[in-house]
Amino acid sequence: MKKIAKGGFEIADWQEKPAGVSAGPKVTRATVKQKFTGDIKGTGTTEYLMVYRPDKTADYSGVQVIKGSVGVRKGSFALFVRGKFDGKQAVTKWEVVAGASKGDLKGLTGKGEYSAPMGSKGKYSLTYEVPA
Repeated sequence: MKKIAKGGFEIADWQEKPAGVSAGPKVTRATVKQKFTGDIKGTGTTEYLMVYRPDKTADYSGVQVIKGSVGVRKGSFALFVRGKFDGKQAVTKWEVVAGASKGDLKGLTGKGEYSAPMGSKGKYSLTYEVPA
């Protein structure tokens, strides 16, 4: 049976460095650590690869690993993330990577999104299933 996890997160650390070729568009790689509250409790680390346009908007993708709990189940899982930053807010779609979950979350599937305005706090939702 599908369930929906909702809550918030706060960015605990953001380390961003240039990546790619200096002659092309601005490309960066960022390691971001987050603290999740609500139906997902725990910590997440995301590795992003971002490309910026001259107007300071960006597209990005990456992988996030969350360690903690979803509902009453504890463990860890990976998400593939892809999103856009419009200069004011980042909106990201995420999907659980099949076979990349451990503990009581083994077999987790799902997808959802999160959003964050400029600043360190955001909201998420994840529609998910875990085998019985």
